[in-house]
Amino acid sequence: MQSLAISQITTTPLTLEEDLSLCKRLGCALEIAEKKLSADPSEARDQLASIKDSGVRITSIQPKTLTIFPSESAPKPECPEARLENLIASVDLFSEYWTDIPLVSNTGADAQGNEHKVWEGCVAHYRTLAEHAQQRNMKIALEALGPSLMNKNSILFAYSQAQELASSVDRACFGLCLDLYNSWQDPGLLTSISAEKLFLVQLADWRRPRSLHDRRALGDGKIPLLEILRRVVETGYEGDYVLEIFSDSVSDSLWKDASTTIKAVEASSMTFNDLAFDIKERP
Repeated sequence: MQSLAISQITTTPLTLEEDLSLCKRLGCALEIAEKKLSADPSEARDQLASIKDSGVRITSIQPKTLTIFPSESAPKPECPEARLENLIASVDLFSEYWTDIPLVSNTGADAQGNEHKVWEGCVAHYRTLAEHAQQRNMKIALEALGPSLMNKNSILFAYSQAQELASSVDRACFGLCLDLYNSWQDPGLLTSISAEKLFLVQLADWRRPRSLHDRRALGDGKIPLLEILRRVVETGYEGDYVLEIFSDSVSDSLWKDASTTIKAVEASSMTFNDLAFDIKERP
């Protein structure tokens, strides 16, 4: 198993310099969150150059526009074509610095619950995005979200549904992101996991959430991480595992301050290393 990577979503309270320092100290790679870059294009490029020069390995990108259709968390722009153009722009930007890594995406939703419209629109737009990404030697990784976000941020609430949509898109550089926090309660998950087109695995632990953003450090929740990760490894997956923790609007937020966030990352890294050891020693 790869060592744990850290998403800049997880390190929201930290500066870029603190992100890079933490990755180096723990021996972790980094997932870049575009929204954490400066709004000034020139300054953003300077930041990307500094990340490149740091030597920290980059696993994946969280683009500023995540969805083809609007989502409750990012409703603007409303037009799917405009959102597609934003995603294409993200591919262009990051491919100047890295290649052969995935940008994570999900479908978005229709305010009236027209899942058919979103499905058909996503198939068409993702083909365009994937073909552009192929030209830039990049990848797109589609993720399913949890049932609570159905018709809010996504029309996919099971990993098998993301597999079906990816199959419909049918482009070599268009694959999947398995987010365990969103998918672990799916009763069919273990049988549906496959290494085919699986570009990325995202990790966080779960307890019954008290807000939309209430993910926990690894080992501090109820997800049967060892069982699921063992199954992922058994399929032949050799890609990255990224810690993606949202933690807001709760009294014990892991985003309370930099120190609290760093402790959660350190604890998660230790838990992940223990899991990796158990999987290696007792396959």
